[in-house]
Amino acid sequence: MRRILILTLALAIGLPIAAESQQQGGGAPPAGPIFIDQSKVDKAIRDGIAYLMANNASHMQQFDHVKRKMQHTELVLWTYVHADVKESDANFQALLKDMLGRNLEATYCVALQAMVLEELQRVTYQRRIWQCAQFLVDNQSSEGYWGYGDPSIYADDPPMTPSTAPQRKDVASGGGSAASKPKEFDPLMAQPGMRVKPPVKGHLKVEKKRDGTANDQSNSQYAALGLRACYDAGIDLPPAVIDKAITWWKSTQKAADGPAIKLEFKDASGKAVAVAGGKGQSGVMDRPEDVMSDPRGWCYGRHDHKAYGSMTAGAIGTLAIYDYIKDNDQGKKRSWRKDKDVVSGIAWIAKNFSVTYNPGPYEHANFAENSQSQYFYYLYALERAGMLFGTETMGDHYWYAEGAKVLCDIQKAGGSWGDGTRDTCFAILFLKRATRPLDVATESASQMRAKLQQQGGGK
Repeated sequence: MRRILILTLALAIGLPIAAESQQQGGGAPPAGPIFIDQSKVDKAIRDGIAYLMANNASHMQQFDHVKRKMQHTELVLWTYVHADVKESDANFQALLKDMLGRNLEATYCVALQAMVLEELQRVTYQRRIWQCAQFLVDNQSSEGYWGYGDPSIYADDPPMTPSTAPQRKDVASGGGSAASKPKEFDPLMAQPGMRVKPPVKGHLKVEKKRDGTANDQSNSQYAALGLRACYDAGIDLPPAVIDKAITWWKSTQKAADGPAIKLEFKDASGKAVAVAGGKGQSGVMDRPEDVMSDPRGWCYGRHDHKAYGSMTAGAIGTLAIYDYIKDNDQGKKRSWRKDKDVVSGIAWIAKNFSVTYNPGPYEHANFAENSQSQYFYYLYALERAGMLFGTETMGDHYWYAEGAKVLCDIQKAGGSWGDGTRDTCFAILFLKRATRPLDVATESASQMRAKLQQQGGGK
């Protein structure tokens, strides 16, 4: 049992797996040179949560932003959920009550609300999640992007009774043939340290009723996160919404920032992550050692600007999510690892890698190069890119180990990071590796059990 717990912790935090394995008499250390002091990470998270809780009432205060009323309720609650704050905690309950009592008005807040509810109890809150989905679908523009959003009257009345016969292969809900489904929801279908979710038995369908307006790449990223949560909660999304979003993101990717570079994709133990494709082609490969890709990033839209880190990292995760949704609908598997645009985005991050600044010229700060502008926002986007693609490395960098070390070193004495609430949330979400990998939903209990056995734990 002690061995299982050690491995579970190791898998949850990343790099120390191989070191622990070696101490137990087998395995080799990972290729990455940095090992994580988990006690420092845990303390940093505790201190960060204490800071947020000390200011809990302020998170619910509304502020004006781009002519929208917004608040930090959803972002802080999302952080509490992943930092293992008990749902019975008074601070948690205050934010949850505040969130559920608000109208759906802003893309950021609605997307985060869907994420919170799907993570907490996607069956109980399915009708509310449907409302979030309807809002998000109705606020997508005709070209495939999102802005800050406007209330949708069509989100007011969700269907009363879910369908019991979903039309899609819902991998996230334990899909597949009846013979292949586990009789009961198996905790091993979730990764170690992650919440076990109940299977979704009935689906609710969303139909697009109107087009949204305005273009904002950041809101568009968060809309994708929200739609992924809705999809995993059994909400059937219009295929055209996904197709238009993919087209938009691919059309806004920049030209190559220099010649193709070699990439390595590895898991936490240093083992190569498979990326299927043809040997020698840019962005795809047959063998891990053959990865070559043009570094191509993103800025804030179709502008004549150079790419930079926060938009590029966010775009990688966004396209991976949409590929995942299409995989389930079309019976494919892990197409995000075959998507040359996703891989070329990782190549840009690998070439310009940093965990101490937001790389590239940030266009909303007079194109300041490699600045602190939106630095913590960038780190959370980097975490999402690594977790959603399923790699611990960006080029020869172990993104989590390097980022966690820096975050522990720069935390303020009072437990916060950066400018306060938002930056503290982003830092904690990075340290907690908050993003659920797309592979979790596609692996059977037996496959996950086999992985644990290969690492030396479990029966």
